Amino acid sequence: MIRSILFPTDFSAVANSAFPLAVAIAAQFDAIVHSVHISHGGDPHITETSRYEFPGLPTGASSVRVVEAIVPKGDDDPAQVIMRHAGESGCDLIVMASHGRSDVAQFFLGRSVAEQVARDSKIPTIICRMYGPRRTTRPIDRFKRILYVTDLREESKHILPVATAITNRTRADLETLCIFNEGDVEPADGGIATLERFFAEVDAADKFGKFRRLHGGVGEEVVEYAGRHKADLLAITTALGSGGDPNRTDTAEFILRNAPCPVLCVRP
Repeated sequence: MIRSILFPTDFSAVANSAFPLAVAIAAQFDAIVHSVHISHGGDPHITETSRYEFPGLPTGASSVRVVEAIVPKGDDDPAQVIMRHAGESGCDLIVMASHGRSDVAQFFLGRSVAEQVARDSKIPTIICRMYGPRRTTRPIDRFKRILYVTDLREESKHILPVATAITNRTRADLETLCIFNEGDVEPADGGIATLERFFAEVDAADKFGKFRRLHGGVGEEVVEYAGRHKADLLAITTALGSGGDPNRTDTAEFILRNAPCPVLCVRP
């Protein structure tokens, strides 16, 4: 399923810190990594080659093919360039850090850029929060526990094919968190029938096992649960907790900004 991965970087240590995760996933799927820098004005390689370089492959990952490219920004904002380049390159996944900064301010992979990609990208995206008090602190080059978060709406199942594919390849444990905001009507069976259908539709019925329901302030509950249970990846859609309103993304945005682990997301 994952044949090509886009990894955007501004050459900073923070931005490059997500590269091992992109490579680790590529190794599991025998995928290509497209390492890309979006530039505007002068090419930083011309004057400071020693400082501005694409990250090298981690030890033991020599079999992973990496294609490096510098793409002109033009008149578009960086997030739009990232998403367009991912589509033009036929990428199935985007992996990026949520904060990174080049010293010459050529490009800024800040929260706004990462959140825009997470919010608008139709291509599944993994965001690794690498800055601030709630940054990702655990290793991000392997998965042992993956949490799929759903509000039982049809939109929430769109991330499930990628989540189950990663689960299969990495042999991670997959747990489902079913969330209910105040005012939500909870099915008599707690959502089990709906979830069984979601998993069956992606040929992953055998992956529906561990299941937990969360109520109330679900964004905070999900973040706290992920930290307490040492999750390695949270899988959500950006419509999570929106009640079907495409302009309401409070729950998803809270998780993206505060998750103690990388977040796999997609716009349904």
